[in-house]
Amino acid sequence: MTDLSDIQVKDARGRIFDEIRTIFRKEKSGRRLTGLLTGRIDSLLSGIFSSAGGTDGVVLIATGGYGRGEMAPFSDIDIMVFAPDKSQAGLAERIFYSLWDTGLEISHSFRTAEETIEEAFKDIKTRTSLLETRYVAGDKELYDSFRKKVYPEIAFRRQKEFVREKLQEMEKRHQGTGDSVYLLEPHIKEGEGGLRDFHTAYWLAKVALKIDTPSDFFGLLGAYDLRRFLGAYDFLLRTRFGLHLESNRRNDILSFEFQRSVAAGLGFRDSQKFSASERMLRYYYLKSRVMQEISRQILIACSKSYVKTFRSFFVRKITEEFSLSGGKLIMSKEGLLRRNPAKVIECFYLFSKTGKKFSEALKENIKSNLVRLDGRVRNSPEAVRYFLEILKSDRVYETLREMHETGVLGRFLPEFGALSLLVVHEPYHMYTVDEHTLIAIRNLERLRTTTYKKLEELGSVLKKTADIECLYMAILFHDIGKAVGRHHEEEGYKRLKGIMERFNLDRAKRIKIELLVRNHVRMSMTALKREASDIEVITRFADAVGDRETLDALYLITYADMSAVNPDFWTSWRAYLLKDLYLHTAEYLSGLREDGEEHISGLLSLVSEKDVPAFESFIREMPGRYILSTSKRKVMDDFRLVENVKKESFDMRIDIGPDGIAELSVSAEDCPGLFSRIVGFLSSKGLNIVEGRLFTGKNGIVIDKASVSNWKEIWWDGLSGDLEEGLRKIIVHDMPVNVVRREKKAEVPFGVFIELDNEASDEFSLLEVFSPDRMGLLYDISDVMFKAGINIVSARINTDGGLVHDVFYVQSGKSKLTGESALETLSEIWAVLK
Repeated sequence: MTDLSDIQVKDARGRIFDEIRTIFRKEKSGRRLTGLLTGRIDSLLSGIFSSAGGTDGVVLIATGGYGRGEMAPFSDIDIMVFAPDKSQAGLAERIFYSLWDTGLEISHSFRTAEETIEEAFKDIKTRTSLLETRYVAGDKELYDSFRKKVYPEIAFRRQKEFVREKLQEMEKRHQGTGDSVYLLEPHIKEGEGGLRDFHTAYWLAKVALKIDTPSDFFGLLGAYDLRRFLGAYDFLLRTRFGLHLESNRRNDILSFEFQRSVAAGLGFRDSQKFSASERMLRYYYLKSRVMQEISRQILIACSKSYVKTFRSFFVRKITEEFSLSGGKLIMSKEGLLRRNPAKVIECFYLFSKTGKKFSEALKENIKSNLVRLDGRVRNSPEAVRYFLEILKSDRVYETLREMHETGVLGRFLPEFGALSLLVVHEPYHMYTVDEHTLIAIRNLERLRTTTYKKLEELGSVLKKTADIECLYMAILFHDIGKAVGRHHEEEGYKRLKGIMERFNLDRAKRIKIELLVRNHVRMSMTALKREASDIEVITRFADAVGDRETLDALYLITYADMSAVNPDFWTSWRAYLLKDLYLHTAEYLSGLREDGEEHISGLLSLVSEKDVPAFESFIREMPGRYILSTSKRKVMDDFRLVENVKKESFDMRIDIGPDGIAELSVSAEDCPGLFSRIVGFLSSKGLNIVEGRLFTGKNGIVIDKASVSNWKEIWWDGLSGDLEEGLRKIIVHDMPVNVVRREKKAEVPFGVFIELDNEASDEFSLLEVFSPDRMGLLYDISDVMFKAGINIVSARINTDGGLVHDVFYVQSGKSKLTGESALETLSEIWAVLK
């Protein structure tokens, strides 16, 4: 019996970790790394088992990831003490107490054969972990008995149910982690193309095909695919191992914070064009894509045993060269793609037209002829015609996705191929450039059939659009300049010219596509950073757009582009801002803008005769931009607010829009620093402010409006009353604001940016701020401006993904900011941001 002292046990975790850090720097194989760590844990647990009095009649079994031998530094250690009956419960308890002293994360259980089978069928996670059992210490004969009698019951009963549940679990898991291989912060374990896809394929193969070890996949995959599959698995294991060491905790998300250090640990170095972390990610995507592709192949093989399929052997001719057989597209003439490579594009045209997938033979034939998709094919009128027909079909996204995954899209359009797996760190972006583009195309196409109420208007705009292929081309090519770096617009435009020449489009379509590509960020930037109620803004934007048809196209492309940034970027607030700009511009282009005096006359007709003098006074006292930017109903409500302020010095109102955005209108007598105190108080209550507008009447009464995006999430029954009481105290009774400040949560690969723009508006200076977010930041920025005597007239507050992008319309007195005082203010705000 091996005795381990208390000191040895309690120091075990530290000793093991010191050792594996040294090993990691030398060992290049992920499987060997995890195997070495597993071996160290085995030795430790075996010693503890023996020291606690482990005897014949009881066995220590590794389960789950530990049973698989796949240990990362902070992985859970799953064990089961197995015995014929409960007489060994005391021994099991002594073993568990000794294990807790190690400081390792250990999940444990003590079970008999009957209990093991019972627990396995109560919970699929327990059943799954028991599929990967391995002997660690104790009675070897008892373990052999477990494998012969208990394991088959767990693995081979109710197989169909297990396969179905695991497939459903995988689909749900992918949706929860971004539903794409190509995330800029991938989840190494749970994400699509991650380690869990390998595990799922392995578990299902164990149950459905009775495969026992990964090397047994040879018969199913063949030598080449097995080597690729295990190579991808090996790299993901080593990456996860390095991530655990760098973050010093159990962490499976390869976030920006750790990418540089993990890349260095894996041996990646900066190149002239790309950083080490960008090079690592591109390699990661290659391996992850292999994992996705081959695990899917295994899952299909496992599912076939449980799904009845009707297969027709009837062959239906589609063209002279292509037919349908068994529900799949086949090639009727051998060597066709070798002799005429342009026919590859026709294959995908038929894919889009019929909705039928390629046979395995045709898919392999396409891949083997990729090298023949050269300049002649790219300039071939036949190939171009088929490609344009694809863009007019009902399966644009599905077809382009298949073209991209087979490598055809990048060969036919090398300008797009240069974006493959390209990592460009931009604020809020979650996907590689190629993936972002394809998701944008998918989101635009889905508008055709959407039943989602908030997208119905966009859907109706799409249905009225002529030359829809121009929209898809504009999206497909909108980011092609990024292959040469971040400031890509001009380079992208040059590359687009080359494509237009090859496609030989008529002049009108060329002009349309080029205009949309060159202006693809103009609408989002205007909507997010400018006031749509400002006639200057609308005039400039309308002049750039030119006509209603182009406005509609930009509206659709901007939606597609924004909604493909990340799954949460297209919010109700951003949808509102974009729609607001669209409607104002459409109205302007149609010549329907209402005259200011007519608008005021219309308002006066809504009030009772006795209120006309007071209401007319209210209208004349408020700034002109207030009347133009406020709906008639809200003008009436604001009038009542101001009338109450004359009596009580303070009043507020909360309007909840159909999109869930809450607008808080606060009215009071003007006083220094009012806006900064309001936002400081609202932020301390957890409200996410996305817009601020300030209107000061000539009589000194202010209406401050703050739009809040998370009202529904934080609402409770007494929230409105709590806000009103708190605001009244800080405004009327001059109570101090208890501003909550908190440091930023994590590193992001973006620096601080601040700019003063005196050209965009005739009246105001525009102060633009970009920075990592932290609690209390908005208050600190507005407080600096208050102390500098700068008046915030309006603000666009954009906070998302740990980043702040705010634009403030400001004045000093009645003028724009200039000179030394402006520089001092910018310097102070810079200090706050840094």
